[in-house]
Amino acid sequence: MVPNIHVPASGELEIEVLNALLVLDGQLFDADGASIVIHDGPDDYVTDPAGAAGPRIACGVIER
Repeated sequence: MVPNIHVPASGELEIEVLNALLVLDGQLFDADGASIVIHDGPDDYVTDPAGAAGPRIACGVIER
């Protein structure tokens, strides 16, 4: 789980996150691939899907 990221009023943010528990293996790269999605609001860590975090504002494909 990645913590909520708070973007300053300028809208500019640079961040690097290291997750030593993430394994880039067949479980992550299954039949439908793998991606990362950034939502507009904070994750409440309860609601499913997406923690009631609002609309998607950015996404990317994770490749081997």
